[in-house]
Amino acid sequence: MEAGYSDGKRQFEHISLREKAAYGMGDVACNVVFALTTSLLLYFYTNVAHVDVLVVGAILMVSRIFDGVSDIVVGALIDRTHSRHGKARAWILWMMLPYGASAVLLFTVPPGSPLVKAIYIFITYNLCTTVVYTALNLPYATLATLMTRDAGQRTSINLFRTGMSAVGNLVVTAVTFPLVSLLGDTQRAWVTVSLLYAVLAIGMLWFCFKNCHERVPLETKTREGRAVPALAGLRLVLTNKYFVLFFLLSVFLAFYEAVTGSCSAYYAQYVLGNRDLTGVLATFESVPQIAAVLLIGPLIFRLGKRNVALLGALIAVSGMAAQLFAPANLSLALFACVLRGVGKGCFRGVKYSMLSDIIEYGHWKTGVRLEGVIVSATTAGQKFGSGATMALVGLLLEAAGFTGTSLIPAQAAFMVEHIYILGNLLAWGLIAAALLFYRLDRLYPKIMADMAARGQ
Repeated sequence: MEAGYSDGKRQFEHISLREKAAYGMGDVACNVVFALTTSLLLYFYTNVAHVDVLVVGAILMVSRIFDGVSDIVVGALIDRTHSRHGKARAWILWMMLPYGASAVLLFTVPPGSPLVKAIYIFITYNLCTTVVYTALNLPYATLATLMTRDAGQRTSINLFRTGMSAVGNLVVTAVTFPLVSLLGDTQRAWVTVSLLYAVLAIGMLWFCFKNCHERVPLETKTREGRAVPALAGLRLVLTNKYFVLFFLLSVFLAFYEAVTGSCSAYYAQYVLGNRDLTGVLATFESVPQIAAVLLIGPLIFRLGKRNVALLGALIAVSGMAAQLFAPANLSLALFACVLRGVGKGCFRGVKYSMLSDIIEYGHWKTGVRLEGVIVSATTAGQKFGSGATMALVGLLLEAAGFTGTSLIPAQAAFMVEHIYILGNLLAWGLIAAALLFYRLDRLYPKIMADMAARGQ
C-alpha cells in the first residue's frame, strides 16, 4: 500500500535517518537549477552570451509571471494525483530526466542576432523553470507534509532539507567559476559544467524517490465528502491569515535571494576586483548557514519557530548595516556574509516547518487539506518576487550604463554596490517586520488536539 493512502498510525511514526537524508538530497538536486538561475545565470547571459542586461531582466520578469501561473496549475494537479507512488512522490520520478536536460539547455544559447538569442533564452528558461522545475520542486516541497504529521519529525526533516540545500547551493556557487576557468572559460565550458551537475542531480533525485514515503492520507474534499474545485480551494487558502503572512515572507526572501544571486558575481568582479571571490562570498555565507541549521534544533523547541526566525533576520540586518561603512572592504564583506548566513540558517531552518503548521491551521479552520494549492501559491509569490527583483536589477544596471564587459563605468559599479548592500538590508528588514505578526506557535497544540478529537 502506498504511503499516501496508509493508516493513521503511520502518520506519526519515527522517520529514519536514511529517509531524512534522502529527502534532503532532493533539495541538493533542486539547487542545481536554483543556484544556477539565481546566482550565475544573469552573469552568464550578460558576460558570456553577451545579451543586453535590460533584455535579460525583461525576459526573466515576464517568465516569472508565467512561472507563478504554472505553480497554481501544478499545485492543483498535485492535489488530484493518485498513483501507486503517491500524490507528490510520483512527480519526482516523472520529472527527474526532463529536469537534467532542461538545465543544460539554459547554457546552449546559439550564436546569432540579439533577437535570436532573446527568443532562445525565453523558450529554454521557461521550459526549465516554468514547466519542468515547477513540476519537480513543488511536489518535492509538498512531500514533506505527506511524510509525517508529527511536528518534531517535520522540524527534523526540514532541518535536513535546509542544511543539505545550503551545501548544494554552496557547491554550485563556489565551484562553478573555477571549473569553468579550468575548462577554458568558454561557453562550451559552461555547458560541460551544467551537464555534470545535471547527471549528479538525476542520481540524487532517484535516491530521494526510492527512500522517501508518503504516510499522510490526504483527500482534497470538504467535510461533506465533496471534491474542492481549484478556484474554491484558492479562495479557502486566501482566508488563511497565516498563509497570507507566509506568502509575504516568501516574497521578501525571494527579493533577498534575487539581489544576492544576481549581484554577487558583479559585486565580486566590479567592486571587490576579483570574479573568483563569488565562491568565497558564497562559502562565508553558506558555512555559517549550515552551522546554524545544525545548532538551532534545541532553540526551536525552547523559543519557538517564529522567535528563532526573527532572531536570524535581526542578525542578518546587523551584518548588512555594518557593510555600509566600507562597501569595498573584503573583510567587512565576508563578515556581513557570515552574519547573513547565520540569519538565513535560522529563518530557513524553520521556514518549511512553519508552512506545514500553516497547512494544519487551514485544515483546522476549514476542514479541508490543500497542500498542493498552499505550497504552489507560496512559491508563486516567491517567483513573482524573484522575477520582479531581477527585472528591477536589470533596469537599474542599464540606467547606470552597465556593459557586461571587463570594465564598466564607475556609476555602474556604484549601482552594483548599492543594489547588493541596500537591497539585502531592505529584504531582511521586511522579513523581520513580517515575523512580528506570526503567532501560530502558541496556537498549534490546540489545533492538533482539536483535530485529534475530530478524528482528522
